[in-house]
Amino acid sequence: MPAAFPKVEAPRFHYGDRLRWIPHGNATDWGLVIGRFYSYAPHSRRWQWCYLIWLDPASSSAAWVRADIAWEDDLEPIDEKPAR
Repeated sequence: MPAAFPKVEAPRFHYGDRLRWIPHGNATDWGLVIGRFYSYAPHSRRWQWCYLIWLDPASSSAAWVRADIAWEDDLEPIDEKPAR
């Protein structure tokens, strides 16, 4: 565990929040937060929150997967379903 583990930032998102992956093009996935954990993120070389997202049935990846994980920096809140 990192030396400052007990003094970590509070998670930005909470259980039941509707989130989507920040789009990098036309398509993105979205769903509900059903879990989260604090883990080392090799791509950013630091510890950060990671979320378990239950995908909305209309989300494009829901055709082959029901849930996915994403780092906090890759997500943003949504109020309604993104346009398809």
